[in-house]
Amino acid sequence: MSYQVSVRELWVYPVKSLAGLRVEALQFDASGPVGDRRWMLVDERGRFVTQRSQMSMARYRLTELDGRIQIIAPSGRTLLLPEPQSLQLYPEITVTVWKDELTGYEVDRDASEWFSVELGMPVRLVWLGNASERRVSDARASDSERVGFADGYPLLVCNQASIDKLVDTTGIELEQRRFRPNVVVDGLPPDQELALGEWHFKEGTLVLLKVCERCNIPAIDPESGQYQKATAAQLKSACRFDGRTVFGVNAVARGVRSLRPGDTGRWVPL
Repeated sequence: MSYQVSVRELWVYPVKSLAGLRVEALQFDASGPVGDRRWMLVDERGRFVTQRSQMSMARYRLTELDGRIQIIAPSGRTLLLPEPQSLQLYPEITVTVWKDELTGYEVDRDASEWFSVELGMPVRLVWLGNASERRVSDARASDSERVGFADGYPLLVCNQASIDKLVDTTGIELEQRRFRPNVVVDGLPPDQELALGEWHFKEGTLVLLKVCERCNIPAIDPESGQYQKATAAQLKSACRFDGRTVFGVNAVARGVRSLRPGDTGRWVPL
């Protein structure tokens, strides 16, 4: 059975593991959604820093200010995200995302210092550059499909009916932002997305490649930055799939140049 499915919400996460920005259009390039996880914080070894170890990162807010992205720390201090120019202007840093090594660029040392002060640990803010070196590590992905600083795939798709079911099951007011989707959809039955499949639009397709196995981040309260053990236990129980805790589906875009809320397409399960 196929489904007529529409786009409900669109999100980008400019700095990996900080809060997202809800947007009115999602543009795509060779590395996935434009402006999504093209920045990242790394430690002194160049290894990625996320909410998994620094839960306070959940409390950093992002807004748009005169066409630029402003970051608001829990302390109230603000930072305008740098505007990169030529790659040749910036120091190259070898950075690590899980087992992948790639090149990052420190665009503004002052921005790195700002984050170091706010987080209470030495970090560097690095930019991906104009094109990612990381291939999507999936046998069904093409050799040309790339991912930026996201964990493994350029897109995460979540189903509104599934979050509604999860709220009913757990009794907790869980928001989609805990699960950090790029695309939230309407029109699918609860959990239907876990069957994977393809979402066909006039100009191309979103290909659902793998269910998203979840770590501790959805159990971190985005307001307080605190890990909620009771929430973690309920998610583990309510989101079991094939012996794992999952929510949402990892995807790639093929031929789709942009998406907007209200766009519709035919969802065909595998």
